[in-house]
Amino acid sequence: MQRYATILMAGRSRRFGGGDKCLTSLRGQPIAFYALEAFRKAENFDRYLLVYRDESQKKLFENFVKKKYSAGELAKIVWVTGGPERMFSVFNALEFVHKQLRADAYIFIHDGARPMITAEQILAIDALLSPERGVVLGHRATDTIIAATAESDPETDRKNPITTAHPPLTISAQRRQYLWRDALWVLETPQAFYFPAIFKDYGAAIHSRRHFTDDSSIFSGAIKILENSRVNLKITAKEDLELLSKII
Repeated sequence: MQRYATILMAGRSRRFGGGDKCLTSLRGQPIAFYALEAFRKAENFDRYLLVYRDESQKKLFENFVKKKYSAGELAKIVWVTGGPERMFSVFNALEFVHKQLRADAYIFIHDGARPMITAEQILAIDALLSPERGVVLGHRATDTIIAATAESDPETDRKNPITTAHPPLTISAQRRQYLWRDALWVLETPQAFYFPAIFKDYGAAIHSRRHFTDDSSIFSGAIKILENSRVNLKITAKEDLELLSKII
């Protein structure tokens, strides 16, 4: 069965504080290249679908990859234009597979801003896949988590010395719901699915006009969570990059 790796690079990097986080250099290589290289090292993928934001980003990343890969490896790379939000970028990649490639396949979806993924983890996900279920990388929640509705408290916010960019929340006891930590998982990527199933579900999700940020929340079938014991940090802010550099 065919296997396709989708690497998402089309985000606007709004919370990164300037610049393109997927192209930001980490030890001399763009962050997104680490993800691509992990899938290449897994050695069982027929295509790499790179979902890009604009022609400038595509050209810069393409020029870097050309210096690293052979002609045979470059032939496996497919460039797909991203959408205004993550779910639309994924759907564009799925549509490309539907129109241009074999549908009897597994497709892996990964955030290009997660550079710590390894070939070993990818192969572990692959070993658990079946047409009946998807597989998601994730880790157990270790912090106390609440579902809460914030209340306006301008007096407290004005006096707070920290920052007004992210003001503190005032939440009454009636508006706080403490969730049972032992039942909570933090989902990561890659997430992998049988292509015909996830393509059908994504089509329905797009048609519903609802907003989704996670592929497994769209998938109507069963999922298996592969517990991840390694750091799989997603780069969101500049501080994340500094932390990742220290980890490496």
